[in-house]
Amino acid sequence: MNFHTWINQLTKLRVLTCICNLLGLLLFSCAKDVIIIPPDTNPTEVVLLAPLSNTGNNLTLSAEVRYLNNSDIILSHGFMVDGRSGDTYIKREYPIASTLKSGSFTYKIPDPEIYKEGYYYSYKYFVKSEKETYLSKSDQFRINNIKVIAKEDLKIAAGEIITIEGEFTNIEKDYDLYYSFHEDKKMPFEIVNSGKAIRFKVPEGVKQGYNVTFRLISKNQEEPHLAAIIAKAFIVGTLAPPTSYSYYYDDILRLPYLTDYSEKPGLEVFVGNIFLRHSDEMDLRYLIDNQKGKKFTMGYTNGRDTITFPQPLQLIEPDPNEFKVIPAYVHPGTKFEVFGSGPDKFNFGGHVTVGNQHVIYNQVDRNAKKGELTISDLPEGDYPMIMNNNHFTYKSANTIKVKKMNIASSSPSEAYAGDKITLKGTFVKGQSYTLEIDKTNTSSTTCTTTGEVNFEIPQFMTAGKYQIKMSYKSDMDYQRSYYSNSIPLEIKATTITAIYPLKASTGDLITIEGDGLKGYQAQIATVEARHTLSQNNKIQFEIPNNLPKGKYRINISFTNFGKNNTITATDYLEIN
Repeated sequence: MNFHTWINQLTKLRVLTCICNLLGLLLFSCAKDVIIIPPDTNPTEVVLLAPLSNTGNNLTLSAEVRYLNNSDIILSHGFMVDGRSGDTYIKREYPIASTLKSGSFTYKIPDPEIYKEGYYYSYKYFVKSEKETYLSKSDQFRINNIKVIAKEDLKIAAGEIITIEGEFTNIEKDYDLYYSFHEDKKMPFEIVNSGKAIRFKVPEGVKQGYNVTFRLISKNQEEPHLAAIIAKAFIVGTLAPPTSYSYYYDDILRLPYLTDYSEKPGLEVFVGNIFLRHSDEMDLRYLIDNQKGKKFTMGYTNGRDTITFPQPLQLIEPDPNEFKVIPAYVHPGTKFEVFGSGPDKFNFGGHVTVGNQHVIYNQVDRNAKKGELTISDLPEGDYPMIMNNNHFTYKSANTIKVKKMNIASSSPSEAYAGDKITLKGTFVKGQSYTLEIDKTNTSSTTCTTTGEVNFEIPQFMTAGKYQIKMSYKSDMDYQRSYYSNSIPLEIKATTITAIYPLKASTGDLITIEGDGLKGYQAQIATVEARHTLSQNNKIQFEIPNNLPKGKYRINISFTNFGKNNTITATDYLEIN
């Protein structure tokens, strides 16, 4: 072996050793996470229950799996019955094909005729597994002398009569009729047809939507439980008729159960040709949305019967006289208050027009029947509100009077900056307006009295003759503005008419009188004076204490938006 061969073999040995060590480490780490569950050694436990029926022609046994050993493989399970039937000894084993599961179950004996009346029979439950056979404790039953042609899969309503044929002569002294195992579920019955039939009424208090078993149970509690199933029925639902047949479109439909109900499917309410699963409160709109007309047959189906109520459902129509516009008139493109039932109450939400144009109608206060209506750009005129849907065509008796905004007059027509003016015209109370002076938006206000608006001429306006007009924004299209006609307005120049006293000392009160003085600031030379009064026709101020004695010019000035108006008095003020 040469040197290179020896080195290669040594390297391979080291690699193999590392791999073995790594595998060992992985196996050891995995082994720590393995949880070994010991086999279940607890035996499967099945206990017997009282037979559901032990008549000669209907022997139904019952049992309950209390514990199930899931680690055991079950080969077979079922009932074992033995006992003497007259001169014959009977021993039967009844395997059940279905898989054994936890819980209670029943089994109807396929050959009840071999068990004679009056004899006692022992029975138990067996479970054969690969390991062993489990047996329940033994119990007894006795075949009674009732012959019954039981009815199964009935669909019946509370209050209806059920008649079952069989041999029932004199059973009333030994048996009671129950629709449950509870003592308060006992119910009256009568034997008819010379003992060949039993008749009883389904109790009014039975829960609807449930499967109910009616059985005769022995009054003698000391003997083995004797029972006979005479009927099995599903109790179909019944609903109370509506207290009223008149509804608004958005009303809630309530058809209460006559008794408790299990809420199982199968009970449906119909209005017209639309069916909806019954609930305590049903939204009527889902039943009539896609149907036409004002009247609809109404009732329900319970899986057995279809019950139609004696009267059709009648939709309440809106009153044409109820709709009223609160303002005397309105402008095109505006929103205003109206009175009347809202469109949702009658399914008119998106189908409202005024003057063949779509409008927006919102209910603001349903109880007070107040709403808001927004119209589009309509010409002047009187318009009814029209609403249409699958159920109604509505036209309001009262109309909407549309008037364009128009200025009739200005009072006064000549004024100073800062003065208030009143514009009269077709102004709507509650509407917001903007005053424009020569295409300049100056101020906004809300109309408080129908037919007039009040504005204050901005202080920055200089003297001159102007054209003024009004505007408002559209509530339907916020990019649009509507404008009135224009009228003239003269803004007069601010003037000083008097200053007194003209001789005073530091701290004395000086009065300036004139017109259009509001907003102006008084100055002595270049020093601003502190005002004690500022009015449109009068300004008062105190002589500042930092001025030396001498004669001074008095100015008044107004500066705003980059504009400066300065007026200089002709008289001098002498400070002593």
